[in-house]
Amino acid sequence: MKKLRSIYKSDMFHAVLYKSFSRLVIAACLCLLWQRFVSDGRFTIWEAPCLAVGAALLGWAWVGYLRLDGIRVPFVDKDKELSAQRGARKRHATHSMADFADEKIVSFDELSPQEKALCSMLASLIVGVPMTAIGIAASIL
Repeated sequence: MKKLRSIYKSDMFHAVLYKSFSRLVIAACLCLLWQRFVSDGRFTIWEAPCLAVGAALLGWAWVGYLRLDGIRVPFVDKDKELSAQRGARKRHATHSMADFADEKIVSFDELSPQEKALCSMLASLIVGVPMTAIGIAASIL
């Protein structure tokens, strides 16, 4: 497997940030729905729902890690062809805002399959690890 740092590029930060935010909002909604409709009052919202959603996100991150190795999930990964590679990125000598005015903003759809899998894995880890840790800490305390 390729090293994760060799796949990651600086313009993927926005894709990871957007995916992390959307997964955080969905995870919070799932925890609130669990508390409202599934909970019997024995556990708080920080114990069972947070631990379960965090563990599901960590499982999703593991699937993303396996996708980086080339393993495909049947019935989920329908498109196995590689997308067109993006053009070469320009490096600028200075880092003022005017230098980046003409650069194209890279969306998630324009990323290669490996970059998409890495963004998905990082977003799941960013949300899943704290939620699982909060769920475990709340259960212990």
